[in-house]
Amino acid sequence: MSLHPIKALDHVIAEYRDYLRTEFRAKDLELRAALERELDAPRFLAQEPFYQAHRPFKQGKLWTELPIDKKLAEVMEARTKQKRAYSHQSEAIEEILSSQPRSIVVTTGTGSGKTEAFLLPVIQNAFEDATRYQGKAGLTAILLYPMNALANDQKQRIEDYLSASGLAGAIRVEQYDRGTSQARREEMRRNPPHILLTNYMMLEYLLVRPADREGIFANHRCRFLVLDEVHTYRGILGSNIALLVRRLKTHLAQARQDWRVEVSADEHPRRFPLLVPVGTSATIKSMDEEGLTQDQVIQLRDKAVQEFFEILTGVEKSTIRVLGEELQEIEIPTEAVYPTSPGSVDLKMLDVSQPEVVRSSLCRLANFPSNTTLADAVRRYRHYSGT
Repeated sequence: MSLHPIKALDHVIAEYRDYLRTEFRAKDLELRAALERELDAPRFLAQEPFYQAHRPFKQGKLWTELPIDKKLAEVMEARTKQKRAYSHQSEAIEEILSSQPRSIVVTTGTGSGKTEAFLLPVIQNAFEDATRYQGKAGLTAILLYPMNALANDQKQRIEDYLSASGLAGAIRVEQYDRGTSQARREEMRRNPPHILLTNYMMLEYLLVRPADREGIFANHRCRFLVLDEVHTYRGILGSNIALLVRRLKTHLAQARQDWRVEVSADEHPRRFPLLVPVGTSATIKSMDEEGLTQDQVIQLRDKAVQEFFEILTGVEKSTIRVLGEELQEIEIPTEAVYPTSPGSVDLKMLDVSQPEVVRSSLCRLANFPSNTTLADAVRRYRHYSGT
């Protein structure tokens, strides 16, 4: 189902105008007239619509080339309907699953697959841990969310991936929040999950409640701390999160470990891994980008993200890797032409839900033969922004 943006905006504005007229029924005639004048003034209720063409993200490696289980890679192919991951996804997955991973922050826009950039490595690491230490419960990752709704969504996504890839029986995933029953908490103390999803308030409770603190973190192999939506952790909240992360690190270092305490040098990074903080954020735009080259803009943004994440997690900023979005270069067909008669079609009244209307309109705009197919017309028509 297609959406006509102009008509949709007009409908929303009309509904909003009717609401204001109904809600603020002034008895004074002059006041009522003043309100009517303002409601009808241009750009009082809404600004002009903003259009932005979404270019595809740059592609990276094949899903099957990445260091994840073959079945998991096949699930991603089916889910994304693409053989390849985006470049920021493949780089994040390879970095996080390397032998000496650096902390990373993925700062890309909506629909860019930020979640998979950390979920897939977390799942893969948990699967390898479960295979290596069969029957030995222990945390391998903590996923921290600013709100329960996000945690609920992510837990469902992880379970879907595990089920579709046949890994559901090997990896245990639990969520710890206010709705977690006492019986479930007791089970987690006896048998900690591989992956724990929670929010910062409940992580605070985990660290102050002796039974939870001593049981859930016992014999952990916690390698990753994921902080989703890190741009929400600012001001006083950000200070509290920074202190919470440092307390978590301290407790993980001191948590009870009562099996395979003495291991070889080769085994030590797996049995007692260093905690690697991983962050995700919306696309970050600096206020000082005017007049800078693209490379300078990227350097400026990376520096800002590194400094912020260092304060939040205590990781040395020079070791933090920032992955922003890279857009795919679009090749304009050589036969594409600008419209020869841009005023021949009233674009405001164009019904884009009707393919034939779109086809005939493109033909009129660019003076194509009337029998030109829709696909050919779209390919040969070059966008005219106008003034």
